[in-house]
Amino acid sequence: MDNFVLIAVIISILWIAAFAFYLYTVRQQRDIVENIDELREKLDEVEDEVA
Repeated sequence: MDNFVLIAVIISILWIAAFAFYLYTVRQQRDIVENIDELREKLDEVEDEVA
């Protein structure tokens, strides 16, 4: 019976770690998209100044 509890604990820890990693990568992706949007705005401003 102890083995089943240990397996359940390990599986729970793995799921929590996977979910934490998912949240971390979603946040990173959102930051990257924001940076790309900022760069596009700056590029548009420079193109407008040159034109």
